[in-house]
Amino acid sequence: MPIDARFIRTRVAEDLHVRLGKRWFNSGSPKLIVASTNNHTDFSIELDCYTDRRYGEYECTISVVLKWKKFAKLFRELAHWYNAKFQGTVRPGNMTFAGVNFDRIHGSPSRDLFWIANEQDVDAFTARCVDDLDGKVGDWIRRWFTWPSALDVMDAEPDLCGAWRDTAYYCLMEQVHGSGAACDWVRGIDAAGWPEWQAAQVEYLQSQVCACDGIRSPH
Repeated sequence: MPIDARFIRTRVAEDLHVRLGKRWFNSGSPKLIVASTNNHTDFSIELDCYTDRRYGEYECTISVVLKWKKFAKLFRELAHWYNAKFQGTVRPGNMTFAGVNFDRIHGSPSRDLFWIANEQDVDAFTARCVDDLDGKVGDWIRRWFTWPSALDVMDAEPDLCGAWRDTAYYCLMEQVHGSGAACDWVRGIDAAGWPEWQAAQVEYLQSQVCACDGIRSPH
């Protein structure tokens, strides 16, 4: 059977459902949607299989994709404000909170990229993903199952969430410690000299969200 990107993604998802089943995934979806009775947050967590064809083979990775309605709502409000004030073109759609691939979570600098050329390679890739979920990657995902441990992850990984980190961090801090503490944190940021987009997020949080002593309507 010919190997292509769709075959790889479908096969990996099917095999992970079979091998890990209810321990990790929502059985009602062909997607790799993480479902657990131990998850006490409302993050939506999904595993996304990425394939890039080069030199006749496919470089494959899996990423943990975190979505959060509270953050997406605040980001939409921020995007509309930014686009109006700075004539920007930020898309205010359903913004992803964070996406982190297994290789980075695994944290081993000696770990090679995984290349797939045949079905045996697909099986080997799936086996490595199972080991990851039974190990460091699985532990990392579970840290998003409570609000305090999720904030601990944010504190430990200063580049998490990329260019929208301050907005994401505000949301999570507000969730854990309340709007007063979150606004105190925002007011302590001096964004002078920052790139426009990052500085604008701080300005929005300080002048719009926390303008009234940190009191704002709940999401």
